[in-house]
Amino acid sequence: GGGGGGGGGDDAARAVLAEERMSARKYGIPKGQAEFLGTVRDRKPGNKVHICTKCDSPIAVYGMLLPCRHVFALECAHGMVPTCYLCFAKVEEVRKIVASETPLHLCGVCLRGYESQDELSELVKANGGKCCQGQRPKAETQP
Repeated sequence: GGGGGGGGGDDAARAVLAEERMSARKYGIPKGQAEFLGTVRDRKPGNKVHICTKCDSPIAVYGMLLPCRHVFALECAHGMVPTCYLCFAKVEEVRKIVASETPLHLCGVCLRGYESQDELSELVKANGGKCCQGQRPKAETQP
């Protein structure tokens, strides 16, 4: 036998979930949307989950650094002002983007974010098909 309870683990799980919900509300995630944090949910094929390059956690609320457009979890983004963690550019603003309300499309090379797939696609195409920012040409010597 021995299939017993373990109610203490349930209490700990509830405490963690309550803490995650409070954190979500702190960043303006509406109450109904905060309920899913910390729980397993089915994702439809094609739905993306971005992982913050600073804290390695899934992003529910983005912080987009402007003007460089790099995106992180909102708390990480606020924590790195005045300088971007990836490109060291001066941060003038952190734009809050709630993932469940506004789709965000990231360049797979440089991790800059765009609110429109068309805008990202046009920039990638215009810059040679690899990155939205293009590649800096290597210094060439003149003959």
